Amino acid sequence: MAPKDTSATDANNNFRKFFDGSDLTPETAQNLVKEGLKDADYGEFYQEIKETETLRKDKGEYKTISIGNSDSGFGFRVGKDNRVGYNFSAIFNEKALKDAIKHSRKILKPQSIRQRVFNIFSKRKKTEAHKVNYADGPQNLYSQDNPLTKMSLEQKIAAIDEIEEFAKSLDSNVTNVTVNYTGTAHDVHIITSEGNSLVDSRPNVSLAISIQLEDEHGNVETGRCLLGGAVDCTDVFDKSAYQAAAQKALEQAKVLLVAEEAPAGVMDVVLNHGWPSVLLHEAVGHGLEGDFNRQDISVYSGKVGTKVATDEVTVIDQGDMPGERGSLHFDDEGTPTQQNVLIENGVLKGYLQDRQNAHLMKEKPTGNGRRQSYRHTPMPRMTNTYFKPGKHKPEDIIKSVKDGLYISDMGGGQVDITSGKFNMNAILAYRIRDGKICEPVKGAALVGDGLTVINSITMVGNDLKLEKSAGVCGKNGQQVRVGNGQPTIRISNMTIGGRKK
Repeated sequence: MAPKDTSATDANNNFRKFFDGSDLTPETAQNLVKEGLKDADYGEFYQEIKETETLRKDKGEYKTISIGNSDSGFGFRVGKDNRVGYNFSAIFNEKALKDAIKHSRKILKPQSIRQRVFNIFSKRKKTEAHKVNYADGPQNLYSQDNPLTKMSLEQKIAAIDEIEEFAKSLDSNVTNVTVNYTGTAHDVHIITSEGNSLVDSRPNVSLAISIQLEDEHGNVETGRCLLGGAVDCTDVFDKSAYQAAAQKALEQAKVLLVAEEAPAGVMDVVLNHGWPSVLLHEAVGHGLEGDFNRQDISVYSGKVGTKVATDEVTVIDQGDMPGERGSLHFDDEGTPTQQNVLIENGVLKGYLQDRQNAHLMKEKPTGNGRRQSYRHTPMPRMTNTYFKPGKHKPEDIIKSVKDGLYISDMGGGQVDITSGKFNMNAILAYRIRDGKICEPVKGAALVGDGLTVINSITMVGNDLKLEKSAGVCGKNGQQVRVGNGQPTIRISNMTIGGRKK
């Protein structure tokens, strides 16, 4: 579905939903916030209305039918250097807003003599305010319509029943089908320190199909496929889309049933395009976030302008890509999203910044200030992170490997987000022998660290793919939706943990 272009007039009309039942008007709120942010280095008013619905059918029964769950509230933040005052409330009226402003501004009280002396001798240079104005900007990265209203509850239940029936009909050895649907309508209202009021409607819909398969020996495997992203419910319940997803899940289960145990050792690895880039996100992307580098706890700290990867490697985080999973018209501080080149031809170019860390590092915000909800303060997070495509054909990359492993689909794992050290599991992989993809293997674990990985990438394909259906990032107890992607890439001499020697 093509994104809907929303004019400034439409955006202004959306203010009304945030003030229903409140004694505040948009003008009053704007004036209070602007006054409350005087003398602050950064800060904003953040408000949201979120409606969520969930349907889950497993073993022929509906385990969850949750419709109309709503959550709304606001938060007000004041920042002065590294001090932050933040208050939030589920009640939105004049008294609640004034109280939040009053308590947040307590961090602006006169500093101790020790702190004032430190500020004098540190000679901190004031950074210019990064002005944001969306008054004339179209919002066309995704639809501004409510993603939940295109189908009734009865229609969604009927569609899930059809998916289950279709999946079971694909193979007589299917022992169970699980269908999990989640949809969220997320409306956001931000008032910036410049006095601009910004509104956005951020759709998020997901449909997961899991198929359990049993062979004649009693062995059981489960295949899974996801649909969704910044779309509405009709996209995931489209017949051709869910049938293709069910067939993909079944095929994965079939391959896992015949797959051998993965080998252990050091070998060349080829990562499939798309979702395997979760390795980039976890092992590299987090280390490029501004807060870790300001605190000098990332392996990339202080290395801007130096070589950190092979010439093949260019890493980009881009929040303004139409239709992609991690895209936003502006971040959760009101800064427009943009393309940020983090590593270019192996050279570190910069970090992902929110307003606080940009101010403290004397840099500009990059549109990466994000938060889970109004209950949380923003911090630098990724949006859509990907390897820029290279010059090689995927088939030529495969042909270049004499003996190695092809990772078709990645799973979860453990990552130290500051050092980049990881232990990640491959859901499905294949042996590469003499330049050809051969037998499937399972149970492979990729072990290493992000800095070593990007210094071991020898070939980058021309087949960039971004994953639209999967990607939720956790950091400091907060979760946000993200996108990640890559072309096919070759990594030399990677450590593989497996059960087969």
